[in-house]
Amino acid sequence: MIEVLLASLWQGAFIFVIAAGVTALVPRRHAATRYAVWFVSLMALVILPLIAQLSFDTPSSTIFSSVAQTTSAISKLTEQTSSEADVWFAVIWGVGLVACIVRFTISYFRLGRILRSVGPHSEIGDRVFTSPLVSVPIAAGLWHPVVVVPDDLVDALSPSDLAAIISHERAHIARHDVLGNVVQRAIESLLFFNPWVYLIGRQLVKEREAACDDWAVSAGSSPNSFASCLATLALRVPHTKTSLLTPSAIWPKRILVGRIERLLSGKAIQVKTNYVAVAAATALFALLGFAFQNPRALGANASCSSPVEIIKPVRPNIPEGLAKAHPNATVELAVTVTAHGNPSDIIKVKSSGNDTLDYAVLVAARDSTYKPEIRNCKAVSGGKYLFRADIGP
Repeated sequence: MIEVLLASLWQGAFIFVIAAGVTALVPRRHAATRYAVWFVSLMALVILPLIAQLSFDTPSSTIFSSVAQTTSAISKLTEQTSSEADVWFAVIWGVGLVACIVRFTISYFRLGRILRSVGPHSEIGDRVFTSPLVSVPIAAGLWHPVVVVPDDLVDALSPSDLAAIISHERAHIARHDVLGNVVQRAIESLLFFNPWVYLIGRQLVKEREAACDDWAVSAGSSPNSFASCLATLALRVPHTKTSLLTPSAIWPKRILVGRIERLLSGKAIQVKTNYVAVAAATALFALLGFAFQNPRALGANASCSSPVEIIKPVRPNIPEGLAKAHPNATVELAVTVTAHGNPSDIIKVKSSGNDTLDYAVLVAARDSTYKPEIRNCKAVSGGKYLFRADIGP
């Protein structure tokens, strides 16, 4: 598990570069498509390190050989690092994960409190409610999401601006952004130590809000008017922050200026997703995952495999008198070695006929140091080594 988490650090760089490359080819007005590509990249950040633990024997190829060789070298370094820092990293990751879960739980109960406080309003539409506990409009509720607006906002905005803001929040519901946001926050909690998850997350939030801006404009709002409305809301609540589990029309504010500039550019209306671009990104991630888990198949060194080897054998501690009493005895043990080079199981293959001798050899086999089996340039668990000791004076 630790190796998988560490692998996500360097694999995230490849994932981010591919996602950035694909979205660079997609115009800014296609925010829905750009969001979908970044969401696929976030899922890849979780899935590819897991796939990298698999291994398949397939014919060699020259495709992406340089990528395969690079990932193979980094993978070996990751395995070495994880074997040396397993305990410390596990402790740090466990403490951080607990902190993130607590934060997640607090946000969940805070959101529940908001939903219990809502009341209907006859003038603002179906499944749109008001609450005194929110300062900005939000889309809230995982299973049956609704739009929640501040109590005083209904009278503070013009009917057209209020309708545009509600259209934006309804777009979050129609696009399943509430669920997508929960998935994003869960992955950020699991990989809280990984900078790539936050870089991808920032792009997700930016494109998600821009896509919902497009929905609001397509519903009838003028781009200029909606941009002005967003600026008015931002000035009205300069220090607000919504729940971790809810998308919001004007939060986070660090991307609001870019959204307003995009609306004013006159190229904001494009609500459909280009699934060809999303499929292309998915295919590239699949090829990358293949390179991560199977460098041999992508042109790396085809001989990058080796059986278990013993590095530092320990000599059995056998009393001299006992060795003389069994001058021709032999003990053979089948040692199963983990990917970190540690014996996980020892089975007696041949006995000396003396339990004391057999146990002394077993202790020596257990305390010896091994190099794990290498398969397709990856250390794997389950390799066998025949530990043999010939007893003599």
